[in-house]
Amino acid sequence: MSASTHAHAGYLHARAEFDPQAAPILRVAPGERFRVEARSLLTDGLFEQTDDYTTLGIPVTGPIEIDGVQPGDLVRIDVHEIHLADRGAMVTMPGRGGFGEPLRMDGHIVPIRDGFAEFEEGVRIPIRPMIGKLGFAPHDHSPSSSTVGRYGGNMDCRDIIAGSSVFLTAQLSGGRLYAGDLHAVQGDGECSLTGVEMEGAIELSCQIVRPAPVRGPVVFAEDRMIVLGDGEDLDEAATVALDETMTIIQADRGWTRERTAMFLSAAADVAVSQLVNARKSVKVSLPAHYLRTSPFERKED
Repeated sequence: MSASTHAHAGYLHARAEFDPQAAPILRVAPGERFRVEARSLLTDGLFEQTDDYTTLGIPVTGPIEIDGVQPGDLVRIDVHEIHLADRGAMVTMPGRGGFGEPLRMDGHIVPIRDGFAEFEEGVRIPIRPMIGKLGFAPHDHSPSSSTVGRYGGNMDCRDIIAGSSVFLTAQLSGGRLYAGDLHAVQGDGECSLTGVEMEGAIELSCQIVRPAPVRGPVVFAEDRMIVLGDGEDLDEAATVALDETMTIIQADRGWTRERTAMFLSAAADVAVSQLVNARKSVKVSLPAHYLRTSPFERKED
């Protein structure tokens, strides 16, 4: 991992919840670049000392206060860089994952070399570093760092990569941002329970943007708009993501719900973001060039 001179939040401040009551560990100005360190399954060496991986967790580092952010503000979080350690870990657990036959408790260490995850000898997976958990603390409860909601959270969206922008609505003054759960690579769905879980650090900056017709997380990455929805099951999560996308396109184009639904059926992709945690997440992805306006522009003072 490379060094940085930016303001930083160390992983000793990691927490198991998106806690709205926790005191900020770092305060940054809009546009200021800062660094957040992230723990992983391998931090502190406990992974190699146990065969009961239920005792291990992947917390988030924070909260980070952003000057000037007020409840209800839409905030753009720009992901500038993702720095990873040289090895990651994966686990399976009984009763977890998306497979029909229960999986045994098992763990696997995956070295990272020359841009590849060395899964097994002769099996090399190109890495695509991403952030699994990113969110603001909700105003009315303290959710586990392993769940997802309108505040962001454990989205496990493989599109939150370096160069992407994540849009979240703050619920508290200062926003109270948390981040963690880095992956060297993860497929859509994260079907076994984990990606290649990594220790590392991310470099971010935040801006308040103009109000936009959106309530939940939206990601812009690789010239696509990705709208995320969550739910008790995948059907509910898909409905939330589609309704959010419809609201954005209707505001942009002025179309009826019916015309918008037809357009999305032709031009958008609906995919599973994460199907293994208590709340599921689904994403609707649409090429950004279909937007006529810029509903997520920076707010000018």
